[in-house]
Amino acid sequence: MPSKSKPIPGGPDTGEAVASATRKGARKTASPEPDGQESGGAKKASDETVAAATTEERPASEREEILGSENLGEKYLRLRAEFDNYIKRTNREKSELFEYGGSNIVRGMLPILDDLRRTVEHARQNGIPEDDPVLQGVTLILEKFMKTLVSEGVLEIVAVGQTFDPQLHEALMTRKSEEFSPGTVVEQFEPGYKYRGRVIRHSKVIVSE
Repeated sequence: MPSKSKPIPGGPDTGEAVASATRKGARKTASPEPDGQESGGAKKASDETVAAATTEERPASEREEILGSENLGEKYLRLRAEFDNYIKRTNREKSELFEYGGSNIVRGMLPILDDLRRTVEHARQNGIPEDDPVLQGVTLILEKFMKTLVSEGVLEIVAVGQTFDPQLHEALMTRKSEEFSPGTVVEQFEPGYKYRGRVIRHSKVIVSE
């Protein structure tokens, strides 16, 4: 009667079982645990700490060079801001020069205008007829002069009857008045003028008490 064969210890079947168990154990050992991510973050933080320590451990000359570069950056920004302010200020001054550059010339012409006006008023007060050739000539010159000044932006400041304004008027004296309320211009000695919106001469006036 043939005898049944028994598996030989250490035979092929046993070897495969051992190899399979070994592979399973290796997979379990190699598979990352949930704490694997935390260990990666800790490693990154450790690297940053090492880098910072390395920076601090740099030679003094290298640290000074880095600090010098930062100071140069700050100086550049400050100089750039100062330069921008300079450009703005220069452009504003140029604009004002073009706009009001003729104010001194106009201011110098105002006394001539005053003389022409006084001449016409004096002639009329002394009974010189309006058809007098000299009076007509001076009146024509005065009118042309005024039109030229107005075309250049010169306007006379209205004073009489207006509330006293130190920005526009120069009070020479005060006087009681029944016609005007206190603080009102009652009389004008010399007219004031504006040149393109800027006062170039204040009106000389008398103000009511």
